[in-house]
Amino acid sequence: MKQSLQKIALHISLAAFLVSPLLAAPQQSPSEAGAPRISVPVCNATTEYELAEYRYTGRVVPISSVDITSRISADLTKIGFKDGDFVKKDQLLYVFDDTRYDAAMKMDQAKIAEYEAKLIYAKNDYDRIDQLYKKGVSTKDEMESALSQYKSYQASLLGAKAEFILSEDDYNHCRIYSPISGVIGLTNYTEGNYITPSSGILVTIIQLDPIRVKFSMSTRDFLNNFSDIEGLKKNCTVKIKMADNSFFDEEGSIEFVKNEAVKTTDTIQVFAKFKNSKSRLLPNNTVAVYLGNKKGVEKVVIPSTALMYDEDSPYVFVLDDNNVPKRRNVSLGRMDGGR
Repeated sequence: MKQSLQKIALHISLAAFLVSPLLAAPQQSPSEAGAPRISVPVCNATTEYELAEYRYTGRVVPISSVDITSRISADLTKIGFKDGDFVKKDQLLYVFDDTRYDAAMKMDQAKIAEYEAKLIYAKNDYDRIDQLYKKGVSTKDEMESALSQYKSYQASLLGAKAEFILSEDDYNHCRIYSPISGVIGLTNYTEGNYITPSSGILVTIIQLDPIRVKFSMSTRDFLNNFSDIEGLKKNCTVKIKMADNSFFDEEGSIEFVKNEAVKTTDTIQVFAKFKNSKSRLLPNNTVAVYLGNKKGVEKVVIPSTALMYDEDSPYVFVLDDNNVPKRRNVSLGRMDGGR
């Protein structure tokens, strides 16, 4: 309960004030005070660093997940993994029949060679006719016709090269390699099936080590305990409890905070990263996240008996410099042993 370190009057019924000889202020005569004064017990507020942990519900999410699909239509001839294997990046996963795509690529290579030869002839022909035209031997129409043919073959060559790029890309997709390292799932198609782009997902690869845990924290907890994102990353301790009620054997670290709060709940989404070499954490697992502060959070501590309540707020009475009690509203923290 955050308040400045002032004397806070204990909660005592106005109908039954107790006079304490030890804590009472010096008595003044009626002539000095002008009216009788009532003595009440008082206490000093103290500060402590609270190291309490806060519990949140988290969900395990992968850092990387890739759905493998086919970009060509062909027979599946080979699978390069076993279901559930750990696969490395660039490992061969699927091989498709490449007969048609190899032939298409070679045809496009032949077109390129053909247009290159025609372009050489057209260039030489244009140069000859252009020289004759300059000497007045050839007509302008013959010169422009030769130039048009030369330009036409240039365009045809560019088109043939573009077609070759596409056919080469199709040919390369007759073999699918893993784009990431991770654990591969169950293949949806086996060897011998005819696969097309509309066949959907062939298999999914998920990175399990390291892995993330996502959880939501109230804006109030975030500001009270860590102040800002840098404080959260630097001073936070993160532990998770598994479904069997045991703590995960690795402590995590805060990786990042989503760049906007959830409007309906006024919470922020926090992502923590954990080493997961034994694959104990799997995507979509639900875990309990325990968040602490390495430095602790400075709190003002008062006895719970000093608190009073009304419809507006919890409050206490604070003595000013003239020993006059003044009401002050407070924000409550955790109760511990009557404080």
